[in-house]
Amino acid sequence: MITRFGLAPRLPGLSVGTFQEHWRDRHGPLIGELPGLVRYWQNHALPDSLPWPGFDACSEFDAADRCAFDAAFATEHYLDQGRADERRFVDRTRGGALYTRRIGQPVPLRPGCVRLLTFLRGDPEALASVLAEPGRGGAAEAVEAFVRLTDVPGVFDAVEALWFPDETTARAHLVSAAAERDRAALAGLVFGTERVLARVHVVRG
Repeated sequence: MITRFGLAPRLPGLSVGTFQEHWRDRHGPLIGELPGLVRYWQNHALPDSLPWPGFDACSEFDAADRCAFDAAFATEHYLDQGRADERRFVDRTRGGALYTRRIGQPVPLRPGCVRLLTFLRGDPEALASVLAEPGRGGAAEAVEAFVRLTDVPGVFDAVEALWFPDETTARAHLVSAAAERDRAALAGLVFGTERVLARVHVVRG
């Protein structure tokens, strides 16, 4: 199974609220119809939670392999309706994608929780060795990690996702001793990070 993260900024002049409403209510069901997708989650950033990471859309798809993704995005449905709708709310001149393999077992949706996603730049295999270590995440209720497929270029090289019961707990983690230990373990391996604190909207899976 491969997980694809799609990252893109909203069109200039479009508010975050209007962008998220369109993404959730119109674009989500449209893309959710694509064949071959096992899971489709939208990570909707909480308002004023963290500095803007350079993107507003943070989609997350699972499919069996790269061929399944290629086939889905080559369908007439996507090339006609999907792309046309993207032009209504997404700046397609910027952003990009990240194809990853998951480290460890999938974590099911945790209703009511928020998700702190950290996007990392560095050598994928070196990052994988640290992100796979037990005990990361401090007070997080669940921990996920994904690393870029080494044969596919991407806008980032790894993603760590921590689940917290609420925004306050997630914010507290960022300045906690546990978070400092986690960052120290990546010292010398990470050459840039961006973070998103989000609630998950499930389209499929």
